[in-house]
Amino acid sequence: MTTSYLQVIAHYHAKPGNGDQVSRLLAELAEATRTESANLYYEYFRSPADPNHFVILEKYRDADGLMAHRESAHFQHLGFGTIIPLLDRRMVESHWVEAQAV
Repeated sequence: MTTSYLQVIAHYHAKPGNGDQVSRLLAELAEATRTESANLYYEYFRSPADPNHFVILEKYRDADGLMAHRESAHFQHLGFGTIIPLLDRRMVESHWVEAQAV
């Protein structure tokens, strides 16, 4: 049996002094995102070496699920409207995964 999903890996680099605020906002975004019907997983991690660097791992059932996430009110408000302006840079990749069940 094959399990397929869309894996998203994002690196967010907060502007100096904004790491704590980005962390709080990511917690809100994570909570809201986990309620989306196509979301399978959403976690974020803060680097202990660089408190302004965050890695976000997301899984969606399909590309439509990711599109719905990006168009959601919570992502428009928290992501585009609030978090992204606090960043120096960000990198977001998505990969289709087809994993064989063991």
